Amino acid sequence: MDTYRWDHADSRHVGFVLKHCAHSGFFHLLPLGLRIQEKLEKLIDKHMTILGASKVSLSSISAPALWKRSGRYKDANPELFQLEDRKGARFLLSPTHEEEITTLVENVVTSYKQLPLLVYQISRKYRDEPRPRQGLLRTREFLMKDLYTFDATPQDAEETYNKARTAYKNFFDELRIPYLVAKADSGAIGGDLSHEYHFPTMSGEDTILSCDSCSYAVNEELARKSGSADMERSTADWASYKSWFGLSKDRSHLVEAILPQDTEVCEDAPPQQKAPEINSYLLKSLYPELDLGIEDPLGTFVDYWTKYQSTNTSQATESPPIPHFTRIHDYRASQAFIGTGSFGNTASALMQRVSEIVGSRKSTSQVSLDLARFKDGDECPECGHNSIKILQAIELGHTFYLGDRYSKPMNATFTTPPFQHAEVGTAVSQKQAQSTPVRKNQAYFQMGCHGIGISRMIAAVADSLADKQGLRWPRVMAPFEAAILATEENKGAAEDIWDMLAQPADGWHPLDAVLDDREDKGLGWKLKDADLIGFPIVIILGSQFSQQALCEVSIPRLGIRLEKVSMAGLKGYIGARLDKI
Repeated sequence: MDTYRWDHADSRHVGFVLKHCAHSGFFHLLPLGLRIQEKLEKLIDKHMTILGASKVSLSSISAPALWKRSGRYKDANPELFQLEDRKGARFLLSPTHEEEITTLVENVVTSYKQLPLLVYQISRKYRDEPRPRQGLLRTREFLMKDLYTFDATPQDAEETYNKARTAYKNFFDELRIPYLVAKADSGAIGGDLSHEYHFPTMSGEDTILSCDSCSYAVNEELARKSGSADMERSTADWASYKSWFGLSKDRSHLVEAILPQDTEVCEDAPPQQKAPEINSYLLKSLYPELDLGIEDPLGTFVDYWTKYQSTNTSQATESPPIPHFTRIHDYRASQAFIGTGSFGNTASALMQRVSEIVGSRKSTSQVSLDLARFKDGDECPECGHNSIKILQAIELGHTFYLGDRYSKPMNATFTTPPFQHAEVGTAVSQKQAQSTPVRKNQAYFQMGCHGIGISRMIAAVADSLADKQGLRWPRVMAPFEAAILATEENKGAAEDIWDMLAQPADGWHPLDAVLDDREDKGLGWKLKDADLIGFPIVIILGSQFSQQALCEVSIPRLGIRLEKVSMAGLKGYIGARLDKI
């Protein structure tokens, strides 16, 4: 299928969404878009019911005090929409509901006999996105499904986690869209175990590593190579190497990473940061304080040094952190260069100034690592084959095993059986021991949270499954499964076909069909509009029907165009192909 970049203007034209007239990052759903959203919600309800989860509806309004209790308020503060009422009380619009649901369950569930508990909601969330973009993919208001699970023990919680993963697999399988499941970092949500569900597309913002020889799939943020210290090192001079520089958030710690010169250069980097294609996520894991968004780390470090000196000279009561420098090297770097004080082959005045500043404040990491990013054909860390494939993808869902990440700081506990004792020495029992409050026969809830981005799923599917003729919705989420188009003389027959397809009879499951009866539009115009909207099945009653009583059926996702089918054989023809679309 020819790929075509679907954009917001296209969606507005066919009646899916409309951008808010006054503010970026907000959208109104139009009738066709709302039908797609409702179908996704219905499918989610189905799989959550099978899982045994109960549906709730939590308020979109939360309080800063709750977020401070959980320890998330400080880090999340820039992304929170906050407001005050007329009495000065502070509130926030929830971007996620872990704090709220933990508080709710704490007040309702008191005993292990009430566990496990699985509750979910489908609600609007809010995040003060600094740069809304790509239509519904990156907005300030978005629709999400959140499943929250509560268990008595880590063993029970991991079992529930795996059941939730199975429910997610069944959900995505029924959507009939390509997807990847990758191990992932838990990020700001927290927790010990997480998986992401990705839709592969060139417009995706996430990078996924997938192995063609085994089941290995992981977000690039977690991918690690295994450079060996025993491998032969290069004996070349500095001209064979490149340096990458990073700076800490407080601007006091400059990090230099040395890689081979032949490592690919990142052409999209800012001019001041032309550098090897380095695995910045690896450096971030080694030095969590690094701020990868600083465009000119060397110049910024020099500015910090100037401020540091002036502060010390003025004998200020609080001195800023002492500037320091760390060098980390790729395992291919020559041993002769590792302890040197120079900065690669760069001789700029700025570099000379940095060299003077760091002086005795430098340190060198002795860890031998492969600092380069993965590329296609690299060795798989799991099976050892050179079959790594790099994919761009959009994250549609995420599952987290949280443990007591929220229940412990919020003191959400339940009563345990008086005879319950974990076996000493097991990994799970150690977790359980750490999760036991001071009070006897009390334990913190073991939690999990599992999200699906509904509004971004609509945008991702629209963007990635479109061609030059229009959208190509999977049947389960299309606004209508079939559209019936007819000339004026075949209008009565079209109504008969709609009745036949939309009504249950003889084991036939009713088809969600729409009859295009707009009197001011011709058949040719309606056919183009049906293609643009993306109905999975289009049934046309034109000249072929007038002359031979034959319908013309198009199923674009299967490559079927204007297939001639009799009215009597329509059900059988469509029914045999429904499971493929």
